[in-house]
Amino acid sequence: MSEPAAGLESGAQATPAAAAARPELAHDAAQHGAVGGITTYNPHLGNRLGIDDLPAVTGATIDAREVRLEFADGHQRTYAAQWLRHCCWCAECGNPADGIRFTTVASFPSDVAPAHAEVCNGDLALTWPDGHRSVYGNDWLIANAYDEAARRRRSAWQPTTWRAELAGSFPTVNWADASDGSTGQLEAYRKLRDYGIVLIDRLGSDPEQTEQLANLVGPIHETTVYGRIYDVRAERVAKLGAKTGMAQAPHIDDAFYYSPPGIDVFHCLVNTDVGGMSTYVDGFAIAESLRADEPDAFEALTTLPVTHIRRHPGEISLRSRSPVIRLDEHGRLSGIRYFDRALGPLDVAPDDIDRLYDAVRAFSNRMLSPDFTAAIRVEPGQGVLIDNHRVMHGRTEFDPASGRHIRLCHVPRDEFHGRLRELSLRLDPWSHDQYLPQGS
Repeated sequence: MSEPAAGLESGAQATPAAAAARPELAHDAAQHGAVGGITTYNPHLGNRLGIDDLPAVTGATIDAREVRLEFADGHQRTYAAQWLRHCCWCAECGNPADGIRFTTVASFPSDVAPAHAEVCNGDLALTWPDGHRSVYGNDWLIANAYDEAARRRRSAWQPTTWRAELAGSFPTVNWADASDGSTGQLEAYRKLRDYGIVLIDRLGSDPEQTEQLANLVGPIHETTVYGRIYDVRAERVAKLGAKTGMAQAPHIDDAFYYSPPGIDVFHCLVNTDVGGMSTYVDGFAIAESLRADEPDAFEALTTLPVTHIRRHPGEISLRSRSPVIRLDEHGRLSGIRYFDRALGPLDVAPDDIDRLYDAVRAFSNRMLSPDFTAAIRVEPGQGVLIDNHRVMHGRTEFDPASGRHIRLCHVPRDEFHGRLRELSLRLDPWSHDQYLPQGS
């Protein structure tokens, strides 16, 4: 992090005049156009996270195109010079966090190397051949290190998979705690992250609470199929199966979208004492079961696409092709996409048709099994948040005349994960940057 150029306030960006006075800014000013008068909305933080009590930098050595650092706890870490140059987030270089960025990968050659390195109050300070000075906080360097141990720490999160037994100890947080903006809210976020589902108790039966519950995790996402907020209750003329009293097998909402809804938000206003039980299935638990017991089916479901379709004539025709089980680059579960009633004609090579049907059947049989199904009665005034890229939801049959009334809306998963990270950075900063599954 360097000192601001002459005439720049803290947090302001380089102007064309400043670029003329400072040759290293000239390319950026020409590349990005006039930026005079621009100031950043976000406070400028530079290469710091504000995490206390981490070991200070005690030594720095330049070795060709690398910088070797020693820390007060005895650890040694090595950083590539071009990685450090690219990651200078000073007021002149800009910060990718707010998108006001002037130094990019194209701004320097691959063989860039610092001319001088020093330790300043436990931080690393580098001076580059063009005179630019970068300062990296010890906490930022440790948190963003890319050695094996650091990458293992960021990848340490694992989902808590579950089966039918979840019904006896359902993850629950009271609304007053979940909405406190502090530790109670972090608890609700973590339960949703870890289990893929959390029940919010004592929310209340006022319909306006539906939107307040949604706003806990992000803005409501409107769709053609559901609109903004969807009232799930039986109707004589039903556009969707949800608007009947028929049983609904567990499913992912809107698997026929390229990007299905992220977080399902359910708010119970009225329920019945007979039928109408809510059923939940952990798709990750099914996937791990298949990985262990039926590896051929698991391989087919992670590599071959299935087709999901939904059409409302004269309005919209939706179609997606994607594997039922999505893995990340390390083979870890990332997302589930399965909606049996919306499954369209399979479109794979002739030699794959039978094995894909067999694999889908193996998945579906587990999904319908009581061993995997957690069934609870959601009471009026309770809400449920569901990771729609992991946990499938359904219900048992009920009398359409009972008046059962659930309100439903959706929030993007990115918004939820983003709020979780920001709250974690304040309350538990060392875990805020853990990798989370990016969905199906």
